[in-house]
Amino acid sequence: MSAPLSGCRIWLTRAAHQASAWQDTLQAAGAQVLCEPLLAIDAPADPAHAAAALARAEHAEAVIATSSNAVRAAWQLRPRFVPTGRLLAIGAATAAALRAASGREVTQPDGAFDSETLLDRAALNDLRGQRVALLSGQGGRRVLRDTLSARGATVEKIALYRRRWLTPAPARLAAVIADSDVVIVTSGEALSHLADLVAGAQNRALRERLAGCRLVAPSVRVVKQCEQRLNWTHEPVIVERFGVEAITNALARVWTGNRQ
Repeated sequence: MSAPLSGCRIWLTRAAHQASAWQDTLQAAGAQVLCEPLLAIDAPADPAHAAAALARAEHAEAVIATSSNAVRAAWQLRPRFVPTGRLLAIGAATAAALRAASGREVTQPDGAFDSETLLDRAALNDLRGQRVALLSGQGGRRVLRDTLSARGATVEKIALYRRRWLTPAPARLAAVIADSDVVIVTSGEALSHLADLVAGAQNRALRERLAGCRLVAPSVRVVKQCEQRLNWTHEPVIVERFGVEAITNALARVWTGNRQ
């Protein structure tokens, strides 16, 4: 029996240090994978400030990790980071990273891997008088922070890393798009950056070629952020429990071995 993604050419846009495991899984399913990152992960602007915030987070009633990058950065900045409160995470990969780093049980969403689903957990319904630390990157997560505050928590968001958007050389970008049947983006910010890269009248042909690829994204909300700028020929593949195994299975259901 042939591999389910045989002949499928996939552009993987996630940061280089996170791409190899996904590449291996997709290739094992028969895909050809192009790793051309659209972002890199850099240290926080003020590491000392972030490390001091982590020290305070050890005594918070709850610590919430919003990405595996945040978990990795937390233990790099404070190798003996020992949070004592409840541990929660957005997404299976983030929960696994937090569980491995802390050696403790971690609560994660039951459904989609997003802030709104995590906020449905009973443990976050009444936070009056409690301190909550958010392990996150710079920017974003306003809904999570504001909702926790509205429920009575004192919230400290700890910016543990910065995203740096990458711009491939024009010839390289054109080649990657030309050689791809599928493009995987991991966030709305990444998709918006991609739309910026192919914007303008001079990039019309490139934009049309990109639109002929099949998009894989973590939510309908991510796709809608750029629906006026990128008009996909094929229905995007939405994988709410976003991970490489789920992505592989979802793509296998729509890939026919022909150019998609």
